[in-house]
Amino acid sequence: MLSIDQDIKRRQLPEHIREHLQPFSTLQIKVIIGAFTFIGLDALVLIPLLFPVIKLVLYITIPLLIFISVWGIWLLIRNAENTELESLLFLGYLGIIGSLCYFILILKYSFMLGIISPIYYVGSFLIYISLIYLFFRHQFKKYSTLEKKLPKKTPAWQYTLVTISVPAGYIAAQYIMGFTPSILLSIMSVVYFVFCIFYIFILSRSFHKYFFIKANIHLVKFANKKLNQRSGIVNGK
Repeated sequence: MLSIDQDIKRRQLPEHIREHLQPFSTLQIKVIIGAFTFIGLDALVLIPLLFPVIKLVLYITIPLLIFISVWGIWLLIRNAENTELESLLFLGYLGIIGSLCYFILILKYSFMLGIISPIYYVGSFLIYISLIYLFFRHQFKKYSTLEKKLPKKTPAWQYTLVTISVPAGYIAAQYIMGFTPSILLSIMSVVYFVFCIFYIFILSRSFHKYFFIKANIHLVKFANKKLNQRSGIVNGK
C-alpha cells in the first residue's frame, strides 16, 4: 500500500490519487448503499436462492444477506458525514457477500442442471478466487506510484479471458456430460456471473480505497470538518 510522504501537499498529487483519497459524496453514498444492497443484491438473489430450496445454499447465504442488510439500514438512518469511512468499509464487505452469493447461485444452477463433477466446482472456485486476485492486483498497481496515469483502454485481455472462462467451462461441461440444459437457467447463470464480476469490482475498489485513505489520512478531505482538523487538512491544502 502506497504511503505518501507527509511533506507532499494534496494539490501536488496526480488526479487519480486525489480521486482515490476522496470518500464518496455524502449526497450519493446513501443512494449507492441502498441501490447496491437492497436492489442489486437482496431483490435479485432472494427468490433464486429460496426456490427451489437447497439447504446448504441457504445456510451459507441467508445469514450473510441478513448481516449486510441490517448494516446497510443502520448506515442509511445515520448522518452520512459521520459514516464516510464506515460506508467505504461497508461497500467492501458488500462486495464480498454480493460476489459470493451470485457465485453460489451459479453453482446452484449448475447442480440443478446435473453437473456433479467435483473438478467443475473446484475449477469454478479457483477462477472466482483468481478474479478477486486480479482485481486487487489492478488496484495495487494503479495506485502504487505518484506518476500521472495515461488513459488506458479496458478491459485488459487478462480480465476478458477470465471473464469468459466460467461460462465457457459451464457450456463445455454440459456438452461433455451429455445433459440438455434449460435455456433459462443457462442464460441466468451468465447474467449472475456478470453480477458476480461487478461485486468483485466493488470489493477490490472499496477495500483498497478504504485502506489507502487510512494510510494517507493526512491528505483526505472529509465532509465532516472535525475529521479534517484531525487529519491535518486545512483549507483544502
